[in-house]
Parts: sequence; C-alpha cells; structure tokens
Amino acid sequence: MLIRMYRPYVIVGGFMSVDGKTAPASGKGRLFMPMMSGELVRRLHLLRSSVDAVLVGVSTVLEDDPKLTVREVQGKNPIRIVLDSNAATPLDSKVLDVGEAPTIVAVCESADAGRVGRLVGKGVEVIRCKCDGRIDLRYLLDELYRRGVRRMLVEGGSEVRWSFIKMRLVDEFFVWVAPYIWGGRGAPTMVGGEGFQDIGCAFNLKLKNLEVVDGTVILNYVAL
Repeated sequence: MLIRMYRPYVIVGGFMSVDGKTAPASGKGRLFMPMMSGELVRRLHLLRSSVDAVLVGVSTVLEDDPKLTVREVQGKNPIRIVLDSNAATPLDSKVLDVGEAPTIVAVCESADAGRVGRLVGKGVEVIRCKCDGRIDLRYLLDELYRRGVRRMLVEGGSEVRWSFIKMRLVDEFFVWVAPYIWGGRGAPTMVGGEGFQDIGCAFNLKLKNLEVVDGTVILNYVAL
C-alpha cells in the first residue's frame, strides 16, 4: 500500500544586492533593514503573517537576533522555527521569548541533553530530528505538518536555503533585489552550500511575478 507523505508548502527567499550579496563582507544580514522603505518592511511582515511558520538557521539567530514576529501589519504571529543541530541557541535570544509567539527548535537526536533541557525550560518545543551531519529536513517537515504547519517561510541564512534547494523541498522562491553593489569575495550570497556541480542539476524555476517597489525589484518564482 502506497503511503503519501505530506509536508508544508515551502517558500524560500530573501534580500540581496544587484551583485547577489546579502551583506557586505564585513557586515551582517541586518544591514538590509535600515535600507528598506516602509512599504518593503510592511510587505515582509505581510508575508510572515500569511504563513504558519517562519524558519531560520541558528547562525541567523546568533548574528542578527531576530524576533521573526509580525509587527507592521495586523495578523497572527507565525510559529518560529530554528534549525539548531547542537541546541546552541543562546537562552537570551529574542526568538525564545514565547510570550510573543511560539517557538520550535529542531535539534539532532545526539544534541546535549542539558542544552535541550534548558531550551525546554524557556517554554520552547524541541523536536529531536534524525541527522546525518545536518538535520533531516524531510523528517522535520513531516513533524511540522503533523503539528498543523501548512505554509512555511524560510528566511535564511544562505546555508539553510541551500539545504532546502538541494533536497528539492522548495515550492516558491522569492528575491528582493536592492539597488546596491557591495562586491567582496567573502561577502555572503543568497544561496550557499557546495552548490550543484553540473549545470543539468540546477534547480529550475518559473517567474510568476515581477514588480518594483521603491527601487527594489521583487521577483517571485515557482519551482518546476
């Protein structure tokens, strides 16, 4: 008997400069925020309000300490999900303030029990996932679906985006291209990882919508 595995609809994306950088070589992702107009900020929060969950990697938490809540529009806060193999999320992180919104931290089964216990003590739900160097995303998505997550936004960072693309777990991809050029060999890009080694393996997309808002080009794609 064939058993169909369900998972959330996954939207992946973020901001980048014209030359594909998500921050200067010496900077952090938060540098985009002061460059965003009120309308762009509103659209970001509108997007968050349209999904059941927002996911980031622990590196984004360590670098930017985001809240991942809805603030500029009316709407329900999504569940906040942190990919954190070793349960290393600092206990004073804004994302662990469950008074604002619920939070799930996905860790490896081998994560230190003491660290996991401290996260649970903050009121966070911890999902222990199968891991092979990295968290098994298919396993995690199945667990999230069981918890009622039907639409999920993956905000970053670049390694997390790559993990979802590599596993072909992306349904929509969006890019907000800001009118800046930063350059820099060490500057982070939209998608990291080892990349596909053959052009025939590339992740193919179809453009769904294009618009310009306050000089920023907004591109929305669907996966083929």
